[in-house]
Amino acid sequence: MSSHVAALLGSMALLVACGAVATLGWGWLPPWLRSRIVRPALFGWAQLTMTTALVAQLVGGLLITTPDVRFMVTMSGAIVMLLATGLIGLAQRQPFSR
Repeated sequence: MSSHVAALLGSMALLVACGAVATLGWGWLPPWLRSRIVRPALFGWAQLTMTTALVAQLVGGLLITTPDVRFMVTMSGAIVMLLATGLIGLAQRQPFSR
């Protein structure tokens, strides 16, 4: 992985982590998401999950040299990213009620 891609992934992970802390700590959402996100706490957890996936991609691409282990780490990061995308979709839906 080149240093430019690593810097981009690291800055994206930091930005998403800051958004997660703001959402979970104070309930703050960016203005363009306020009309769509119904459950901010779930959206904050989705952001933390996305941060974990980005860090796994970064670690897998930079620090791990064994090809098999690198593949497992980066694929687990991709699976966690899909899970985070599903959580974001759930955060946009109304909670189930009777």
